[in-house]
Amino acid sequence: MQKSERRLLRRAVEVARAAMRDMEGREVPRALHPVAQSTGRRLPAPLEKRLLKELDENEWLRGQAAGDFDGSEESDDPHERAAALFLLRPEGWEDHLEAIRRDLRDAWNSDRIERYQRRIGELESDLKKWKRDARRANRRAENAGREADRRVERAWEEARSTVEPELIETCDRLGRDNRRLARTLEGTRAELGETGQRLAEARDDLERERRIEHAPPARSSTLNVWADMDAVEAARQLDEVVQAFFPGPAPVEVEPVAAAEEPLVLPAGVAPNSPDAVEWLLELERPFALLVDGYNVTGKMYPSGQYPPDQFSWPETRDRLQNDLAELKVRARSRPRITVVWDSAVAIETSAQTLPNGIEVRYTGEGWTADDELIDLARHLGASAAVVSSDRKVREGAQQAGSLGLWSEALTTWALNG
Repeated sequence: MQKSERRLLRRAVEVARAAMRDMEGREVPRALHPVAQSTGRRLPAPLEKRLLKELDENEWLRGQAAGDFDGSEESDDPHERAAALFLLRPEGWEDHLEAIRRDLRDAWNSDRIERYQRRIGELESDLKKWKRDARRANRRAENAGREADRRVERAWEEARSTVEPELIETCDRLGRDNRRLARTLEGTRAELGETGQRLAEARDDLERERRIEHAPPARSSTLNVWADMDAVEAARQLDEVVQAFFPGPAPVEVEPVAAAEEPLVLPAGVAPNSPDAVEWLLELERPFALLVDGYNVTGKMYPSGQYPPDQFSWPETRDRLQNDLAELKVRARSRPRITVVWDSAVAIETSAQTLPNGIEVRYTGEGWTADDELIDLARHLGASAAVVSSDRKVREGAQQAGSLGLWSEALTTWALNG
């Protein structure tokens, strides 16, 4: 049962839980004992799915819930109508329920489009205002520059009438030299800018060819002046050149997740290799960090028996996983910190960057594997972290640090099922 259907039938879930609270313990179906024991305001997604499945299949339980239900299929509230159709089962109830779900989805999409359109209009209005302000500021700057030139010229004229001719000639010569040096400096800056652009393009070529050690390097079809050079040596020389000319900004600092005393523990019936484990994380309201073993997960997405042997390490594959993680971050209640770690055969030192979508990406350096980095991060975050990997060494290291260990299959199945 999809999440949208569960959300539509939450009124039916509330009615069924109320009916179960009035039952004797022996009357509650065995499969629903965990549901009856749950005291939270909202059921976790796995238990909610279990209760709806039992309601759908168990006519007696559905009758008990319907007996306590005071709603009507004629109600103006779509959730009330959906609960009435699901519990009372009038003729054609499935078609009516599907129509309600479709109407709610269309209304949600329309509202979302309208919000985006309003936001676009506000941004366009702001942009026009900023452009007007910029034009006014430019005009003021030009007027101020012309006024300054006039004042300097008047000052020179006054000085010429009182200063020795030799001194005036020396000042004129120094002014000409200053203008010539300024033009030379401007030309040098332009050349440095072009050099920096060429270096950036070369670094992009190397980045596209980055692979783990056992993956065959992909050669670019475009001309690459670094093609015949060892990749590690080329990267080292580029780093030295770029650092000399363009030191660049400091590395991105990722805000740490607050330490937690209580460890993350999956609810009963939720397996660590099941997509339900990911759904459970999405519903958490406490902050947490999700640490992902990059190539271990993509290896499960693209097994070598069904795909080209190195597809799991293609740049497009890494981008897909990072986009799936960005969607997970948006859908999660607590907007967790998400870090994906990739092995690298090129980087000399472990590097970290935060993508525009909020995902932190780390490439491990020479002599330091993604497994080492994940276990080290888990030791720092402890009970605040969940680690995704099918590597037993990684999961056991994370669990010893107090973190929750999930299998890569849980994430891949969740991502592939949307």
